[in-house]
Amino acid sequence: MLLRSIYYSLRRMLRGYVGYVILILLPLAIITVNGFAAAGDGIVVGDEHGRSGMEVISVGIIIAFQLVGGFYTMETIKADLFSEKRWRMLSLPYPIYIHAISILISSVLFSVLNGSIMVLFTYWVFDVNWGNMGWVILVLMLVSLVSQLVFLIAVTVIKRYKIAEFIGYAYLFLFMILSGYLFIPVPDIALIDWINQYINPLTLGETAIIYQMQGQEMSEVYRSTGMLFAISVLLIAFMVLFGRRRYT
Repeated sequence: MLLRSIYYSLRRMLRGYVGYVILILLPLAIITVNGFAAAGDGIVVGDEHGRSGMEVISVGIIIAFQLVGGFYTMETIKADLFSEKRWRMLSLPYPIYIHAISILISSVLFSVLNGSIMVLFTYWVFDVNWGNMGWVILVLMLVSLVSQLVFLIAVTVIKRYKIAEFIGYAYLFLFMILSGYLFIPVPDIALIDWINQYINPLTLGETAIIYQMQGQEMSEVYRSTGMLFAISVLLIAFMVLFGRRRYT
């Protein structure tokens, strides 16, 4: 039943053309414009790791849009389970929490699919060296899973949707600011460094991919990937403890 529900949920997402525009065309446009702008300004090396400007922009944008994909889970859960449609969902031949799990998994797969398309596009068109593609996709999947779980917890635990939506936006922009994505000065303090090293999914995902691309400091690659996995486990446990009542 779970596999069948995942199949239908994923098919529904694949039919949503707006999602392709937001999660593929928009980030690719941002990558292209900023990449050529950097090249036009004569920026050859983008950072201390020796990556080109296009590589710096591609990694950051593609990982960041894995967080944006969390809105898919939030909107679909709200539409299916926390609206007038809920009574139709109760007639499904399986428990309602199975449907919620299928939405979560489908959203992760859909987000990773879009991310993988962008990775391959930048590899073929802009010659971005991603290193081990399998590892890149694994990291994108973990970043996406963390984000989907955060949005799922928000829409499940918080009964007022507007507040849950606000928390989703706060989560997105807070971690983007702390990662330095929005060009807002971030204070150089120990607490922010600790958050970026152990909690922020953007910096964890970026670290896991950057060092893998360079083939350097693999301990940092494994640490960051392990932290993403650990955060996912903690979020799942939190969801089971505090959110299961709304799916019964």
